Amino acid sequence: MGGVSVDTGGGGGKKAVDAQINMVPMIDLLVSCIAFLLMTAVWVQSGSLQAQQPHGAPAPDQPQDQPQDQLKVQISPTGFRVGLNQTDMRDISSGPTRFDELRRMLTERQQANQQNREVWLQPDAAVAYNEIILVMDVVYEVFHSTPESPVTIRFL
Repeated sequence: MGGVSVDTGGGGGKKAVDAQINMVPMIDLLVSCIAFLLMTAVWVQSGSLQAQQPHGAPAPDQPQDQPQDQLKVQISPTGFRVGLNQTDMRDISSGPTRFDELRRMLTERQQANQQNREVWLQPDAAVAYNEIILVMDVVYEVFHSTPESPVTIRFL
């Protein structure tokens, strides 16, 4: 068993005080801490998300020229707004049929311009994340994302 003996002497009529410190629990604690740190370092690396820009997307450091004729979907807690510009925006109020109405409007826009394969989403800060994902699902459903002509979703 590992330990440390501390000898304080004992001469001159004084009683010798010997203390033994057991080192095994300290070594066990040290090994446990090292194992914990190694495991968390691996989990941090495996839990990260590798995001890539789609092909043809501008680099983050380049200024982005926002085209005026791109389809935009503004997402707010009170509903959606769909259109090409501010004067063209149409409102969809929040309710149980809001996604059906969004699907219908996006289908109209897609049929009017078959070459448009880009949709800009502008979520409000108060919108729940799952609401944004549901809107993205509707966009993918309407634009029939295929390998030959994929739809690109960008965020404003």
